[in-house]
Amino acid sequence: MRTGQVPVVPSSVIASVSSFEDAQRTVGYLRSYGMDAGSLEVVGAELRQAERHQVIPVARLTGVGALQGALLGVLAAVFITLVAETTLTGLAVVVWGFVYGVLIGGLWGLFRGLVRNRPDAITTEVVPTHFEVRCPPEELSVAQTLLADATDIDDGRVEREVIAEAPHKDAA
Repeated sequence: MRTGQVPVVPSSVIASVSSFEDAQRTVGYLRSYGMDAGSLEVVGAELRQAERHQVIPVARLTGVGALQGALLGVLAAVFITLVAETTLTGLAVVVWGFVYGVLIGGLWGLFRGLVRNRPDAITTEVVPTHFEVRCPPEELSVAQTLLADATDIDDGRVEREVIAEAPHKDAA
């Protein structure tokens, strides 16, 4: 959010956790004590750009392409056997359809793999470094009280690190 920009829905941070699963667990814990699910939100914070090179092995793409080509070749050969008159037997047409399908599909998969795995094909995505659980300011004290209550840790509904990381801020 830009400096000086006001949030559309005012909310206060009640917990800051390192993973989305911990944030979901915190929201589940608060919901189990009657907080409205519509008022709780999980927000990714401190975004950073991450580059990820999605590598799919060329051999795998070639093999999948060959299998798909073989299937299409056999289907085309069966169709040709049923509708067209040829000097070949039906089995020979199906075998040649299979062979040509494997060749064309394999080449298609090979070229797809080479284009997809080129060095400049890097995807950039924005990922959060941590997650914040937020609620409306009027429910902040209730949420902080629930998260600070240490008697519910033993029943497995929330982990100790989630409660320890919950900041206790006063509503501004």
